Amino acid sequence: MFNPQTIFIAMLGVTLVNGFVSPIVPLVFVWSPVWLPEFAPQTPIVILYGTSLIVSVSTLILSGVPAALFERLTGRRESDMASMLVWLGAAFLLTLPGLI
Repeated sequence: MFNPQTIFIAMLGVTLVNGFVSPIVPLVFVWSPVWLPEFAPQTPIVILYGTSLIVSVSTLILSGVPAALFERLTGRRESDMASMLVWLGAAFLLTLPGLI
Protein backbone atom coordinates (compact mmCIF):
# COMPACT_ATOMS: atom_id res chain seq x y z
CA MET A 1 0.00 0.00 0.00
CA PHE A 2 2.46 2.69 1.15
CA ASN A 3 6.12 2.57 0.28
CA PRO A 4 8.89 5.15 0.73
CA GLN A 5 8.37 6.51 -2.79
CA THR A 6 4.69 7.18 -2.12
CA ILE A 7 5.54 8.95 1.12
CA PHE A 8 8.15 11.02 -0.72
CA ILE A 9 5.54 12.14 -3.26
CA ALA A 10 3.20 13.09 -0.41
CA MET A 11 6.07 15.02 1.17
CA LEU A 12 6.66 16.91 -2.08
CA GLY A 13 2.97 17.84 -2.11
CA VAL A 14 3.17 19.11 1.47
CA THR A 15 6.27 21.19 0.70
CA LEU A 16 4.63 22.66 -2.41
CA VAL A 17 1.63 23.70 -0.32
CA ASN A 18 4.01 25.30 2.15
CA GLY A 19 5.58 27.25 -0.70
CA PHE A 20 2.30 29.10 -1.15
CA VAL A 21 0.89 29.39 2.39
CA SER A 22 3.98 29.85 4.55
CA PRO A 23 4.28 33.04 6.58
CA ILE A 24 7.87 33.28 5.27
CA VAL A 25 6.70 33.87 1.67
CA PRO A 26 6.29 37.67 2.04
CA LEU A 27 9.75 37.98 3.57
CA VAL A 28 11.40 36.02 0.76
CA PHE A 29 9.35 38.04 -1.76
CA VAL A 30 10.70 41.31 -0.35
CA TRP A 31 14.28 39.97 -0.50
CA SER A 32 13.94 39.18 -4.22
CA PRO A 33 16.62 41.71 -5.28
CA VAL A 34 19.10 39.59 -3.35
CA TRP A 35 18.29 36.19 -4.87
CA LEU A 36 16.79 37.03 -8.28
CA PRO A 37 19.40 37.12 -11.06
CA GLU A 38 19.75 40.21 -13.21
CA PHE A 39 18.78 38.41 -16.43
CA ALA A 40 15.45 37.20 -15.01
CA PRO A 41 12.39 39.34 -15.66
CA GLN A 42 11.48 41.49 -12.66
CA THR A 43 7.75 40.82 -12.93
CA PRO A 44 5.67 40.03 -9.84
CA ILE A 45 4.66 36.59 -11.13
CA VAL A 46 8.28 35.53 -11.70
CA ILE A 47 9.19 36.76 -8.24
CA LEU A 48 6.18 34.95 -6.71
CA TYR A 49 7.03 31.64 -8.41
CA GLY A 50 10.68 31.98 -7.42
CA THR A 51 9.67 32.75 -3.85
CA SER A 52 7.40 29.72 -3.77
CA LEU A 53 10.16 27.51 -5.13
CA ILE A 54 12.68 28.77 -2.57
CA VAL A 55 10.31 28.20 0.34
CA SER A 56 9.31 24.75 -0.94
CA VAL A 57 12.88 23.55 -1.41
CA SER A 58 13.89 25.01 1.95
CA THR A 59 11.04 23.13 3.61
CA LEU A 60 12.13 19.91 1.94
CA ILE A 61 15.72 20.35 3.11
CA LEU A 62 14.89 21.49 6.65
CA SER A 63 12.40 18.68 7.19
CA GLY A 64 15.06 16.17 6.20
CA VAL A 65 17.22 17.10 9.20
CA PRO A 66 15.05 15.34 11.82
CA ALA A 67 14.82 12.29 9.54
CA ALA A 68 18.61 12.19 9.18
CA LEU A 69 19.04 12.52 12.95
CA PHE A 70 16.49 9.74 13.47
CA GLU A 71 18.39 7.46 11.10
CA ARG A 72 21.69 8.27 12.77
CA LEU A 73 20.39 7.74 16.31
CA THR A 74 18.67 4.46 15.48
CA GLY A 75 21.62 3.10 13.49
CA ARG A 76 19.78 2.66 10.21
CA ARG A 77 21.93 2.28 7.11
CA GLU A 78 19.18 3.13 4.62
CA SER A 79 15.99 5.15 4.62
CA ASP A 80 12.96 3.04 5.40
CA MET A 81 9.28 3.66 6.10
CA ALA A 82 9.90 4.99 9.60
CA SER A 83 12.48 7.57 8.55
CA MET A 84 10.33 8.66 5.60
CA LEU A 85 7.38 9.13 7.95
CA VAL A 86 9.58 11.24 10.23
CA TRP A 87 10.52 13.33 7.20
CA LEU A 88 6.87 13.70 6.18
CA GLY A 89 5.88 14.62 9.74
CA ALA A 90 8.58 17.28 9.94
CA ALA A 91 7.47 18.73 6.59
CA PHE A 92 3.88 18.81 7.82
CA LEU A 93 4.93 20.55 11.05
CA LEU A 94 6.76 23.20 9.03
CA THR A 95 3.64 23.67 6.88
CA LEU A 96 1.28 23.89 9.83
CA PRO A 97 1.80 27.63 10.63
CA GLY A 98 0.65 28.56 7.14
CA LEU A 99 -2.44 26.37 7.37
CA ILE A 100 -3.63 27.72 10.69
